[in-house]
Amino acid sequence: MREPSLLAGLLFDVTGERLSPSHAVKSGRRYRYYISRGLITEAGSDHGRGWRLPAHDIEQAVIGATARALGDRSALIEGVDLSEASADQIKSLLDSAGRLAALLEKGTAPERAQALRDLVERIVIEEDALAITMRRTALIKNAIGEMDNPIRLAVPIAFRRRGVEMKLVIPGEANRPARLDPTLIKSVARGHLWFEDLATGRAASLQAIADREDITEGYVRRLIPLAFLAPRIVDAILQGEQPVDLTAARLTGAIELPLDWNDQQRFIGS
Repeated sequence: MREPSLLAGLLFDVTGERLSPSHAVKSGRRYRYYISRGLITEAGSDHGRGWRLPAHDIEQAVIGATARALGDRSALIEGVDLSEASADQIKSLLDSAGRLAALLEKGTAPERAQALRDLVERIVIEEDALAITMRRTALIKNAIGEMDNPIRLAVPIAFRRRGVEMKLVIPGEANRPARLDPTLIKSVARGHLWFEDLATGRAASLQAIADREDITEGYVRRLIPLAFLAPRIVDAILQGEQPVDLTAARLTGAIELPLDWNDQQRFIGS
């Protein structure tokens, strides 16, 4: 099942240009992105400027920041001007905030998408923050006058550029859900197992392993070097905390890893 683009129509850069959902298929796997129009219309040129953000990362950043803001009742009351609100409206705000926070954190994909549509009006990607504008009317029913003004959140964020693609780094995001990559984990495990087969004599050659596994000798050859990954990189992969662009396809085909573990970590960015 294809994942929905939860932020479609909501993401903009500081110039007001909208980021559109896009995807790429690599080795049979689908990767989702949000891309600036300039990078789409000027594809293939040297003049394209804008953002190319991994969809999962920025969706989780927005969902996490919004859910935390809605779940902190005291901060919500302090941060939202309720001077003109009645007791019933304040209760309505807290109830609505709790319901939306629960949907964002634990709801199904369609429920989260609808909660975002109800609550978020616009998200602007700045150089060091996500500026999230929320509809106050989604929290306070029958709001009038000043109470109808939007609620704004600023989420500090840093970006690490890899070509035109960016990795998001959220300060203090210790509880970010892990992004386990079963294909990557299986590839690393196979690399270790097959190297041990060779080292202990359980397999006489790469071709012997290929025949046993009913795969090509070239595939075995590509995975064997994964047995020499730095332990810190392996731990990150097993915890789902590897860099967003670190995939099995990239590790086994697109890059040539140095043997030194420190050099590997600098090269990969782990």
